[in-house]
Amino acid sequence: MGSSTEEKEGEKVEYPTFQENWEFSDLVLVTKQRKFHVHKAVISMWSPTLKCRILDLNNSSELEIEEGETLPSDDVLQLLQTIYPPNKPINEENCENLVKLANRFNMFELLRRCEDFLIKNKTPTLILLVFAQDQNLSKLLSKCIDYCSKQSIDELKKTMKFDKIAPQNLCNLLEVRCLKMEKKLKRSEMRSWELTCTLRAIYESWNKKEGACVTHRKNGMHQENCNECLHAIRRQIDKLCELALDNPSDQSD
Repeated sequence: MGSSTEEKEGEKVEYPTFQENWEFSDLVLVTKQRKFHVHKAVISMWSPTLKCRILDLNNSSELEIEEGETLPSDDVLQLLQTIYPPNKPINEENCENLVKLANRFNMFELLRRCEDFLIKNKTPTLILLVFAQDQNLSKLLSKCIDYCSKQSIDELKKTMKFDKIAPQNLCNLLEVRCLKMEKKLKRSEMRSWELTCTLRAIYESWNKKEGACVTHRKNGMHQENCNECLHAIRRQIDKLCELALDNPSDQSD
């Protein structure tokens, strides 16, 4: 069996190249560029689409997989090396091509793994949003919509592929943006109300016993020429300000 050697987590790993019969291989996937010797059982487990076509082969051991569109042999090789042990890792270089092939052959588990990789490792930009929409990656699409909704419409329009956003996804993006703006507005209104209450409390503290020193508290009124009264008022103001600062209502998302 032919193999290629690459590094995986600091160790050299040999991946099959599928160039010849090996380890009970019983199926040949055919493209215009080359042939790949594989196993019916393995391919069938990963792809229900190819499984149906394998069942229709009758006595043939070769399966044409291009169906009019040329598939780069390197992409097919990457796909097979990913689903066969020792399972080549999904990375930034091969992920998008794997997604396209996984969609083509309905390899749902591989598609899920690629989507998880993109969610964890790629910035959810508008360009990635368009890719997610075209490849039916719903979780990634939701993350991209949420991320892009933080940008202004002018900023989004300057981004490449803005005109490729599907109308429904553009509506969803604008809806999320509007909801976030409404939420911020409500928090700002609440914050304004809290600060108004604080200012009112500071103003009223001049006429409360808390605003007088021990000596003048009995009379229920502070004395402006009393340093102790002024210190008491200052402590009350500091306390009210600390409460206002400790309970902000306008934290960003």
